[in-house]
Amino acid sequence: MFRRPSMKILPLIPAPKQLVTEGQFISWSLPIKIYFPPAWRQLLASIDFPVLVVNSEKEADIALFEDASMATDGYQITIDQRAEVRSAGYVGAFYALTTLAQLNFDSVPRLKLEDYPTYSWRGVHLDVSRHFFTVTEIKRFIELIAGHKLNRLHLHLNDDQGWRVEIPDWPLLTTIGAWRNSSPIGHADDGYSCDGVRHGGFYTANDLIEIRNYAAGRGIVVVPEIDLPGHAQAVLAAYPKLGNTGEKFEVWTDWGISDHVLNVSDDALKFAEEVVLYVAQFFPESPFHIGGDECPIIEWQESPEALNVMREHGFNNIHSLQSLYTSRLTRVLQEQGHQVLAWDEVLDNELPAGLTVMAWRGVEKGIEALSRGHDVVMAPMEYLYLDWANSSSESEPIAQTRPPAATTWERVYSFSALLNSLPVDLSHRLLGAQAQLWSEYIPTESHLDYMAFPRLCAFSEVVWGSAGNVESFKLRLQEHLKLHERQNVNFCRIED
Repeated sequence: MFRRPSMKILPLIPAPKQLVTEGQFISWSLPIKIYFPPAWRQLLASIDFPVLVVNSEKEADIALFEDASMATDGYQITIDQRAEVRSAGYVGAFYALTTLAQLNFDSVPRLKLEDYPTYSWRGVHLDVSRHFFTVTEIKRFIELIAGHKLNRLHLHLNDDQGWRVEIPDWPLLTTIGAWRNSSPIGHADDGYSCDGVRHGGFYTANDLIEIRNYAAGRGIVVVPEIDLPGHAQAVLAAYPKLGNTGEKFEVWTDWGISDHVLNVSDDALKFAEEVVLYVAQFFPESPFHIGGDECPIIEWQESPEALNVMREHGFNNIHSLQSLYTSRLTRVLQEQGHQVLAWDEVLDNELPAGLTVMAWRGVEKGIEALSRGHDVVMAPMEYLYLDWANSSSESEPIAQTRPPAATTWERVYSFSALLNSLPVDLSHRLLGAQAQLWSEYIPTESHLDYMAFPRLCAFSEVVWGSAGNVESFKLRLQEHLKLHERQNVNFCRIED
């Protein structure tokens, strides 16, 4: 059995599952000499410290070996005069290098370490609709989350405030739907003011492929989301015929949720099918998120056409109309080999077989989905919504919540106890958890840093499955944040 080191604080986040140090240190000079199997050459593009590839393990400071006996995505590191790394595949090797990158090469401890993830879904959600982030900004964010062994990047690609993917057969989605004329300033209950600045942008097919490949090289799967039939005002600004009233709209310039939703005609359902399949083709075999949250029903209640569709299907509840989208999009995506996810509002209706539920309204929604035989990703807002304020301080920048309401890094870290307390008979369907970064109040890359870190540091340890004593974590975190300083990450400072 290994023991935790006691002589020196190693800034390893997430903490490895098993670790023993010998109390002695060696030093390596840059560039680090590295040896690895030829099939892993792509690692070179993802290493964030200077390296020199050598042809013999005996010449190397770090030598990597493939070992089929290792757990999936697990790795082992033994450091004596050099580091010997063993992993079952590319991703485990990448994780080993992220661990080594957190060490000080001037003082490398002799150690033996074995590590592997507990949860298969260790996700981060980024809303690129409310505020658009460029490909370059997304790639930098990928580097930061990959450094914490997070392995899913969920991109929220549309909302009332902007459509973010070029669809050749529906060109107005980007010539009109990708741009809004202004953005709100402040909170709605204070009375919004507007900045009057046109905001927008979108991704081309080549952009999506570039993001996908960049993420894959760092062990991350991109999960695209097209959120329909609600959150659709940007769609309706481009194609009013898909709505319920025939009105012409502009892309929404408020935050919150527009009452304007897609109608339930076959044309609208066909539109939804076409756009999700178009986007999905750039992420073959990746999970795909179909949204399904917060869909207002007021327009359906007032639409003779919607009420007629309701009668045709024998629905007793107006909310059941949403299931037409859920079932159709799930079916066509599953036929293409995709795992399909939706927000937990889909629990209000009968769920298609194999649909994975992302539980955001509380852990109890996740437990309900587990009890109904569905895989679950936990994403409860009171623990994992990182658009909420970092602290209860009145000096905090504007966020979705007002002080004293906040999601501190300590609260994020405490979510581990909830994950560990789930019923044992249901836990086999729990895939993991995901942190959300909705971007109404995250307009820049610098502020994305501030809202994400160090809370994602805490989250990474929760979903890796190695969270323990919060005070021990804080000691490592204080050292770990020095690495982020060198990376010019604008993280939220923590109290000593």
